[in-house]
Amino acid sequence: MGLDFTAVDFETANGKRASVCSVGMTKVRNGKIVDHASWLIKPPNGFTTFAERNIAIHNITEADVANAPSWVESAARIRDFIDNDIVVAHYAPFDKSVWRQASEWSGVDFGDFLWICSRDLAKAHLGLEDCSLPSVADSLGITGLDHHNAASDAAVCAQIVLALAQRAGVSSWVDLDTVTPRKTALSPSGRPYSSEPSIKKGDLPEPNLDADPTNELFGQGLTITGGFELLGRREAFQLAASFGANVQLSTTRKTTILVICGENPHAPGFNLSRGTTKARKAYEYITERTQKIRIMSEAEFYIAVGMAPPSMLEANRIDAQITRPLSPHISSSTQESIAVPANNGNGIDDPASTATTDPINSDVPRLAPQNSGVPSRTQPLDNFQSPVSTHPRINSASETRTPSSPRRTVSRVAFVAMAWILAIATVFALLCTAAGYSFDAAAGTTFLVSSVILGTGCFYAFRAAKRK
Repeated sequence: MGLDFTAVDFETANGKRASVCSVGMTKVRNGKIVDHASWLIKPPNGFTTFAERNIAIHNITEADVANAPSWVESAARIRDFIDNDIVVAHYAPFDKSVWRQASEWSGVDFGDFLWICSRDLAKAHLGLEDCSLPSVADSLGITGLDHHNAASDAAVCAQIVLALAQRAGVSSWVDLDTVTPRKTALSPSGRPYSSEPSIKKGDLPEPNLDADPTNELFGQGLTITGGFELLGRREAFQLAASFGANVQLSTTRKTTILVICGENPHAPGFNLSRGTTKARKAYEYITERTQKIRIMSEAEFYIAVGMAPPSMLEANRIDAQITRPLSPHISSSTQESIAVPANNGNGIDDPASTATTDPINSDVPRLAPQNSGVPSRTQPLDNFQSPVSTHPRINSASETRTPSSPRRTVSRVAFVAMAWILAIATVFALLCTAAGYSFDAAAGTTFLVSSVILGTGCFYAFRAAKRK
């Protein structure tokens, strides 16, 4: 099989992925560019507002797409053009999620394509720190890029793949896969999580203080662990900050929300203490310091920022009926909610309404939600009020801490005893010094240094004892 693929690029009207307004495609056969296609698209209903920032990037306005084909029509044309090709995009998670979100909200089949990220390939082969489309094109000597023009971006994306193959001396995907330093760059997901652009503390966006204070993210200390399905981490941070969240790179004492991606943290059997470093740190803060941290799933995050497609909202509604947030210090055997029939008021069990028993407060039944306010496919997301999450914060005030184990009790006693010993020794040293007890120069210096060390040890021992 030769190097056959179709390079794709989308532009959006605003920050919502479903607001697709332009597409560009370039077809490659046996390592040669053979065809191009591009056109403007009228965004799906509910996503038609053009943000000033996006207009400044691609110069497409609402007036430009007034008579453009809809996404339903465009999706069919795109699929016909691609046929059975591999789909290549520069930073594929963005273009893949644009296609998926627009299709979800328009009732169009997303399709099952193999996505490959040219950005990942460039990073693997060239080792560039900056792997943006202009930087990679410049490093390979590719000219003529009109960045954020979908047709130009798709054409340059195709040229990047061809240039990398030529540099490697290969002429097929199989061979390119073989010589790629990190084979995960060709994963079916389009991009491995580890290849995302690195984010430093100084890159984190400031919270939007003018955001809606009733949003569940407003004023929260939020951090993320794992890789998003529809977003890059940088974009997720920007979204959260736009809703007033204080985003963080790691779990700290200021963390109040931990978003866990890649798995459902509310599913029976999930163990926070065996998760990522951030998850384990959250577990420590929750169980040992009674810090209140809400464990949020990826779906719940999408709901909070108003970008969850209907299928995800429906899945979240079903999950809410059969699962509950897992308190990390409760054993997995007690996590499963027990379904019990709810009484309809006439002494007759109503199978249409199901109650669940809270394993922490077992005497209090919880009614499973029957109507989650899931919008129809024609309901604009711009005006959609996302439902309040059915998942309460972990370690709420009503929950009790896990009793200390014998080992922890012994450790605490040892720390306190050491703290008192060091404190007494330090006070004794200071009293001797104040009383003018005579030392020679060497002994006096040694004594003072020892006093400082003992005092420092005392401080840290007291702090450690307090934490325990």
